[in-house]
Amino acid sequence: MLISAAILKKPQKENGQIVKGAVITSACDIVCEVIPDTKKYFYVIERRGWYGLNDSKLADIKLVEDLFLWDQTRELFPNAICLDIGPADFVDTDAFKPLGLTKDYDVIQVSRWDEFKRSDMFVKAAGFLPHRKFLKLGHFSENGTPEEFEIRNRDMHLAKELGANIDFPHADALKNDAFPKTKEAVNQYINRARVGILTTKAEGINRFKMECLSAGVPVLVPADTSYPTKKHINEETGGFFEPTPEALAGKIEEVLGNIGKFSPRAYVERTTGKNIALKKLKGALKEVSERENHPYIFDDIDWDGRNESLKWGSKAINEIKRVIKEVDG
Repeated sequence: MLISAAILKKPQKENGQIVKGAVITSACDIVCEVIPDTKKYFYVIERRGWYGLNDSKLADIKLVEDLFLWDQTRELFPNAICLDIGPADFVDTDAFKPLGLTKDYDVIQVSRWDEFKRSDMFVKAAGFLPHRKFLKLGHFSENGTPEEFEIRNRDMHLAKELGANIDFPHADALKNDAFPKTKEAVNQYINRARVGILTTKAEGINRFKMECLSAGVPVLVPADTSYPTKKHINEETGGFFEPTPEALAGKIEEVLGNIGKFSPRAYVERTTGKNIALKKLKGALKEVSERENHPYIFDDIDWDGRNESLKWGSKAINEIKRVIKEVDG
């Protein structure tokens, strides 16, 4: 498992005693094994970031991505505090918001070049709708490998072959440096489209989906995708399609013909987003602090759930070690 971590609050020392901070990680048990003092200095929060069971034995708080497994998680880990939120629920609604821009595109997809994303379904659906304008932004999970280039080139060749009207910005990029990373830049792209599309087979609460909804853009999701990816999709925010290019093309036309009936931004503001998710997380940290008769120092924590907010691999481990050493003086 690739370790990722974000320190939400550094631990402190008061009168020679450690006041615990908070760290969020996808590999709680591994982090605690590599750094045995982790739980002495931090409350440990498990982010799944994917579908499936939150399986860390040492997490104090679990962000349960897959609510289909909620009861099982509670039963297996009775001492952990479980929250019905995942990283994408922390979407920054101050950054991702409607801008009133001209809608240059009918359809947008932002996803990395990976087979499980099934981006060829997006391209083939566009081939059925040559009168519609599509935008596809793709980045690399491995920062540009031959396999990733092969998937990108395949999709671009397929689009040309089918006569699909798709723009591929940064199509010649060799690394992720060319891809727009800031929230503001991604929000600009999303605001230029009417509908967002996921074609993924299985993952967690998709971040692009939540960014679209926050920007007032409805999203279509395949009916066979994983439970967490379906979260927040309803009559107010978008819809589902059978996982075929023909079905996706038909659903795109249906949604574009009834675009005024959707209110995804209002839904997000009412039910989820960073402010609501942080309130839940602070409540859980207060509960675990009181349980241990420990000072609570988390009112000012902030996190937007994006991958860019995390440190990865050895950098994550080294950051936790550095902070512990800093507290010890």
